Amino acid sequence: MEELIRTAGICFLIGFLALVIKERSPQVAILLTLCGSVLLLTELLHALKMAVTMLQQFTGYVPGLGEYSSILLKVLLIAFLSEICIHLLKSMDQPLLAIIIEWTGKMIILMIAFPVFIELMENMLMLLPDQFAKEPF
Repeated sequence: MEELIRTAGICFLIGFLALVIKERSPQVAILLTLCGSVLLLTELLHALKMAVTMLQQFTGYVPGLGEYSSILLKVLLIAFLSEICIHLLKSMDQPLLAIIIEWTGKMIILMIAFPVFIELMENMLMLLPDQFAKEPF
């Protein structure tokens, strides 16, 4: 929780300073925003690294969880990257490209998660009695 509050505080501070400095020196304001963004992205990568380490520890306890955890990480990474790209494109007044990135990210997530959905459906069919599994719908 304190990481979120600290990150929000840093964002507000950088945004406020950039707005104040922007009138006198737009280049310095852009550099301040860029440096702050890099700082926050490195903290995000550090937190992501800790989450991956914890997930790897959990996969050691539960057999078969490794393949699901790798799919989960791929989906989360695609979702984060596409969301960042969408917001950047919207801020650059490119809504059409933002929509294309949004739909592309959703389709890639669907393609990655589709094998898990198929396996889930197979497991559900195995739980049904034989008379229901043989009858066509």
